[in-house]
Amino acid sequence: MNLYWALVLPVLMYGSECWTLRMEDERRLLVAEMAWLRKIRGRSRRERIRNEKTREELGAEETVVEKVKRRRLTWFGHVERIEGNLEHDEQF
Repeated sequence: MNLYWALVLPVLMYGSECWTLRMEDERRLLVAEMAWLRKIRGRSRRERIRNEKTREELGAEETVVEKVKRRRLTWFGHVERIEGNLEHDEQF
């Protein structure tokens, strides 16, 4: 799981702050994420075990889509603060 957090997830989410996600994109991200999690757990889709159970067993509380949305909000806040500082600096 440590390799997943350190290697797979950053590659999967690279540049996600500026993505425009469609429903199809979200679905593909979730499919890719669950494929990795099932592989880590040593499961097949044929075992028909719910994704939530696999996530719970591995300690993956947030989905990759939730992480992308959180990163986008964080980036938006960062950009807003920069723009606020620029407007403040122009007044002086």
